[in-house]
Amino acid sequence: MTEEIPPRVRQQVVRVQQTRDSLQYVGALLAQVKQQVAETNSALTQLKELAADAVIYQVAGTILFKTTKEKASKSLEEQAESLNLRVKSLEKQETQLRKQYETLQETLRGMLGQAGPAPAE
Repeated sequence: MTEEIPPRVRQQVVRVQQTRDSLQYVGALLAQVKQQVAETNSALTQLKELAADAVIYQVAGTILFKTTKEKASKSLEEQAESLNLRVKSLEKQETQLRKQYETLQETLRGMLGQAGPAPAE
């Protein structure tokens, strides 16, 4: 005898799985952006140690061009600021998804507890 899973329970399982997948995606993206922040900050630190007249090259797409220390610093600072905003946004999104995931799991547990075993025939 096979038990049929009620449609409401199946839909809730799908919602839980989708939210879990979204949470994993945002977590991976957050880790990636945090790595970019670390790399940008490292580049800024190294740049500050250079002499003011040092020859500096910067990458833009597939082009490498000569620039000044000042311009490179400004560019990296803007990039770091943008990345930090992205980190904050992703952290907020991750927190919201985590709460949503926990709520959906609790709802599913309640549904499964109410469903109980099928009556014996």
